[in-house]
Amino acid sequence: MSLREQKTSLRKRVEESLKKLEPEEVERQSAIITKHVLQMPAYQNAKSIAIFLSMPGKEVSTGNIVLQAFEDGKSVFVPYLHAGREPKSKVMDMLQLRNKDDFQSLKPDAWGIPSLSKDSVDQRENALGGIGVSDESTHDQKGVSNLDLMFMPAVAFDRSHRRLGHGKGFYDRYLSTYKNAVDSSEARRKMPYLVGLALHQQMLLPGENIPVDDNDWLVDEVVVAET
Repeated sequence: MSLREQKTSLRKRVEESLKKLEPEEVERQSAIITKHVLQMPAYQNAKSIAIFLSMPGKEVSTGNIVLQAFEDGKSVFVPYLHAGREPKSKVMDMLQLRNKDDFQSLKPDAWGIPSLSKDSVDQRENALGGIGVSDESTHDQKGVSNLDLMFMPAVAFDRSHRRLGHGKGFYDRYLSTYKNAVDSSEARRKMPYLVGLALHQQMLLPGENIPVDDNDWLVDEVVVAET
């Protein structure tokens, strides 16, 4: 079985188990995870964070982390997908949320994920530097990167911090772009600390591994609500 087929099979298996979860159970686990996140030194010491906005019922709810981050005076960046240079391609940027009201005014997209409006993008700070979306050709010239901590979504994680995404590669490509920006920047920046957030059903059993290749980024830590 090819790497792609192995990933597809594993993705299907985990997604089937997630379908059986009641919304109340997702919220229960999310509350445990949120409490743990807010106690992490990596969170407490971070001045700027990037965080995914969650798909209802399918992954850890991140809304309360976002709200607390504003309370704690942190800069908050969230994913924004836009057209790339190649036909039909899409690129992910991390753009800044201004405040609680800005967050609470976001409208859900087709998957129910709160999303930045297209007409607001040109006024938002980009985590790679500058304002608005990045041009792929100038990504690594944008200037100083400024994320201390990034929360990563996934279909599944294993005990060795490998991550199985949704198959689009947005986060892996973004992290490679970010690393290029860090490496080419004169300022002494480093990569953000990468934290996976996982419902219990998204964590593989000990000894079970996610198949990966050189393009797949590992996370530094996974926060999971063990049952």
